[in-house]
Amino acid sequence: MPTLELTENELVVHMNLWETLAALQKTIRVPLSSVRGATDDAGFSSASLGLRLPGTAVPGLIYAGTFIKGGDRQFAFMTRKTQPVVIELANERWARIILGVDDPRATAAQINAAADRR
Repeated sequence: MPTLELTENELVVHMNLWETLAALQKTIRVPLSSVRGATDDAGFSSASLGLRLPGTAVPGLIYAGTFIKGGDRQFAFMTRKTQPVVIELANERWARIILGVDDPRATAAQINAAADRR
């Protein structure tokens, strides 16, 4: 599972070698000023992701990489044992980042608190 880091000015998603190979993306850095908010979205499904370009998708196992739906680009990394947190972005490469985490409610609260401080 990718590691989420919140610095004073950035939201950083770190991925290990295998995660990088699956997602075709190594590290994602987003200024906190571009983070509009984060939510824990238990109702989020893989059907919401759209067309995978590039990345990996094995239904029921892993969704990793860039997905395009309705003109929006989104980055996702979710596995079957995780629950999604959706991070909405403004003026960035992706419209949102969807990460599978163990505790999406706590993760969303941390992201929102960090974004509010900016």
